[in-house]
Amino acid sequence: MKEVMRDTSKLTPIEIALGVDENGMTTAGKLYEFLELNPAHYARWFKKNIMENSFAEKSMDYFPFTTNGECGGQASQDAKLTAGFAKKLSMMQKNQKGESARNYFIGVENGAKKMIGNQTRQIPLTEHPGEVANLIKVVTNRMDKQGSASYESMDVSRMICEQYGIQLPDNVVKVPAFKQMNFDDYMKSSGEDET
Repeated sequence: MKEVMRDTSKLTPIEIALGVDENGMTTAGKLYEFLELNPAHYARWFKKNIMENSFAEKSMDYFPFTTNGECGGQASQDAKLTAGFAKKLSMMQKNQKGESARNYFIGVENGAKKMIGNQTRQIPLTEHPGEVANLIKVVTNRMDKQGSASYESMDVSRMICEQYGIQLPDNVVKVPAFKQMNFDDYMKSSGEDET
């Protein structure tokens, strides 16, 4: 029988190692195997860490079931575990696998902090709104010197603000119903500039 390959691209390495299924679940048996614990102590570990765990809730974090013993063997207890609960149990384990799990999650947290720190450095002007205002002043002054209409300058100002996460009200830019003339053109058209 050909085994179907499952897409694991959205799983973390620890979820893959725990055999987390498409429903976000693994089993106590898989977790115990992952933790490389003595098979002879499984029943005691199961009772203490799952059934008597005061921080876990039945039918929320774990779903117990019994497995039939193969070849006439004794039935044993198992449980479906949510991935989150399995991760907590792996971090509680006092052996090398538990230490690896703790280091993994500390590394993930440090990576997230670093990523957040990098994002704030990518747009330094948002930390200093005065610098955004200075940028807008430089751009609008240049546009005014080139003869741009005031509504065009305000539209560019709004676009600059949006790039830095600053929202201006929509009514900041009021486009006139007719094309505005600049002062020189007005003067020429009214005949007052004739000398």
